[in-house]
Amino acid sequence: MFVDEIKLSVSSGAGGPGSVSFSNLNSKTKPSGGSGGDGGSVVLLVNKELNDFSHIMSNSSLKANNGGPGNKNFQNGTLGENLIIEVPKGTQVFIDDKLYADLHDNNSTYQLIEGSKGGRGNYELISKRNPNPQICEQGVKRSTLEIKLIQSIYSDISIIGLPNAGKSTLIQKLTNSKAKIGDYEFTTTSPNLGVLNNTESSITICDLPGLIEGASKGVGMGRKVLKHLRNTKYIIYLIDPTNEKYDINLQISMLENELIKYDENYQSINKIIVINKSDKLKAPNDDYLNISCITNDGIQELVNKILYDFKSDLSLIYSEFHKIMLKKEDYNIEKLDGQFICTGEMVMNMINISGNEDSVLNEIFVRFEKSVLSDEIKAMGANDGDTIVLGNLEFEYKQ
Repeated sequence: MFVDEIKLSVSSGAGGPGSVSFSNLNSKTKPSGGSGGDGGSVVLLVNKELNDFSHIMSNSSLKANNGGPGNKNFQNGTLGENLIIEVPKGTQVFIDDKLYADLHDNNSTYQLIEGSKGGRGNYELISKRNPNPQICEQGVKRSTLEIKLIQSIYSDISIIGLPNAGKSTLIQKLTNSKAKIGDYEFTTTSPNLGVLNNTESSITICDLPGLIEGASKGVGMGRKVLKHLRNTKYIIYLIDPTNEKYDINLQISMLENELIKYDENYQSINKIIVINKSDKLKAPNDDYLNISCITNDGIQELVNKILYDFKSDLSLIYSEFHKIMLKKEDYNIEKLDGQFICTGEMVMNMINISGNEDSVLNEIFVRFEKSVLSDEIKAMGANDGDTIVLGNLEFEYKQ
């Protein structure tokens, strides 16, 4: 089963909790609690050997490993193992329908989520203000993203045409592909890949399912087919002269229009027009290359034409490696009936502390006072006696 689109829920590993412990050093008791290890990150790795996402379709929820806990005697927790998700070349990453990455280079990586930070043990929390902390941080919880991966197949050449134009038969003639063929529409329901036979060049050819009028708007398999042209260097328009509804010129015009309507950049891709089924014509069409996949007439001429054109440095229209780093809002403040409700990752990290209760509350208050939250709440018009809400913690505001 060919899978070129998939939705996944991916999560970083949680940070391990820090430790509270004390050791006797030089006849003095000093903090010695180790810090938790960072959780594993979520990373995409491009593997040119993959053709689709079928290897991950059975598991739609993937998680990196958590970091290990800190221990006494300054022992830090182990790092969580990264989650490596292998994807084929031409993978696009969408989050909330926005493109974040377009992955082209083999063995390149893209970090979707950084591993959550481990909590600091009381040794790392030593300060002039608190030289003997009895607290530790619990480590940041795992982060989760809902993503959609869409693949556009990499091929040197793509064969497109109306249904039943003979595309699958042609790719069998040109390559080692075992494409399914038959005398009915939409025989090909997924792309077929092959490598051009009997040449020193390694030229990959892709046979795409048939296009019909309205394909650019989603009619038939249109948009699922057209997306695969973004990573091709050369297009063969395969024309069926026996089609009773569309003559040769109408087929060429329809194919060209559907491509441009889907993506106007497609008009810059190199193209060749090939008339198939020449064995059924009374006379060849002198305007275009004529072939017959039944009698093999013109097949070698087509191969020669391909090899000649590929002596030029044909390039992809989307060849740049495109990545946008993910950024999240760290915090949000909502004013509601005399309350200032603070939420977000920064807030959760601020209060994610354990240990002696008085020490924990004092540490949270100090962190709040030093944070941007305090300044913004003041700018929002907070008055003495208003309530500040940090997660599940509430306290009165005082200027």
